Amino acid sequence: MFLQKLFILNFFLCFVIYFINLKYRYQISKKLKILDTPDNERKLHKGSTPLNGALWFVIAILLFLIESFLFENFINHQYRLIIITTLLIYIVGFIDDRKSINPNVRLFIYFFIFYLTVSLDKNFQLKLVYFESLNLEINTSIFATFFSAFCLAAFVNSINLVDGINALANSILTIILFFIFFSYEQKYFLLIILLFFLTLNSFMIYKQKFFLGDSGALAISTFAGMHLIYLYNLQYKGINNNLLSSEDIFVLMAFPGLDMIRVFFERLINGKNPFKPSREHLHHFLIKKHSLLLTLIIYISFAFTPAMSNFIFQDFYYTSYNLIACIILYIVLLKYSRNKI
Repeated sequence: MFLQKLFILNFFLCFVIYFINLKYRYQISKKLKILDTPDNERKLHKGSTPLNGALWFVIAILLFLIESFLFENFINHQYRLIIITTLLIYIVGFIDDRKSINPNVRLFIYFFIFYLTVSLDKNFQLKLVYFESLNLEINTSIFATFFSAFCLAAFVNSINLVDGINALANSILTIILFFIFFSYEQKYFLLIILLFFLTLNSFMIYKQKFFLGDSGALAISTFAGMHLIYLYNLQYKGINNNLLSSEDIFVLMAFPGLDMIRVFFERLINGKNPFKPSREHLHHFLIKKHSLLLTLIIYISFAFTPAMSNFIFQDFYYTSYNLIACIILYIVLLKYSRNKI
């Protein structure tokens, strides 16, 4: 009964936080110096846009963190570590939104943060990655902490790269968190609250009320990425067999990850800095010929069809096909979008 009352209180507080952040978005962004101004090269949106699209998110999880110290059994130690790491990464992104940190330096900083936090709790260390449908086992041994930090850094970087058109990154992260929620045995009320406002956030970003900015994309993807590793380890240890497997996680991350890898190597081969921002991503190709809404529908439909198939059938017989389907769907959509141009 107490937790239900606390849930209602938290929902109301988040509602207030969200709409204050939305209503006074220009004043807040001017004060924080995080207005995004178009440059007609990489940033093609119309007019200066606030970058406080995830400020409500970090205030909300900070509230949850404070409550976790006040109320026993509110959230567990792992959830607390996820929130702390998310807040640290948000600070890095916030500084980048204001002063534009060198991409190489920024990547090193959040890799270093991930390495430190992952080393504090073995539940976030990927010591063994097992693809049951392929009977493939990858043992990271003494490199587990490094490997986990690398995977998290790669994931948040891939999401940050996807954040090139309105609402795409926020929508992808919201869908991933929906999968996490339905796989989570404890089903924290906090996830329900965050999912509600993240869904609303996609609409507001689509309407260009504000953007996530690097701070938002990095923070929310950190929150999702650490959840994925934690749930995978629970699944692998046999604590809960209904959680996410390696195959499930791969198909959830596939499109942003594959696109990041492709652009990285294409730019490397062409003698360009692979870490600098560009307009060579799949979503950039799609939006050159389609409306924003149609681009979002096409991208999300292709990206999450294999994940939905895994979720519905929950049979390892199908997961190997869905792993291959991710790659095929990405290649097909990439070829189609480039041919359209």
